[in-house]
Amino acid sequence: MNKSFVHTGVALLIGFFLLVIADLVPFWMPMMGELVALVCVTVLLLLWASFMLYETAVDEREVQLKTQSGRVAYLAGLAILLVALISQSLSHTIDPWIPAAIATMVLVKHFTRLYLE
Repeated sequence: MNKSFVHTGVALLIGFFLLVIADLVPFWMPMMGELVALVCVTVLLLLWASFMLYETAVDEREVQLKTQSGRVAYLAGLAILLVALISQSLSHTIDPWIPAAIATMVLVKHFTRLYLE
């Protein structure tokens, strides 16, 4: 994989996480600052996703690494959403976006696998 490609992806992720952390602490930012941070987070995440879509593997080892990293990322996202669903269900206030995100992740994973086979 190209080194500049990796460095660009890492830079986008660092910027994304710094903005997410800044957006999680809303008491120090005015309303307009929160909105600008949210737009920046969205743009950085979309840029990073576009880099990941065009990632190509040259040999079998890179294909295996790409597959494993995708599986780990999928399971990590699913685990975080399940923890959020369980904690919200214990407080009897379930945000409808959480089960929708879990269902979407599972359905897309399943139908993509069926389509690619």
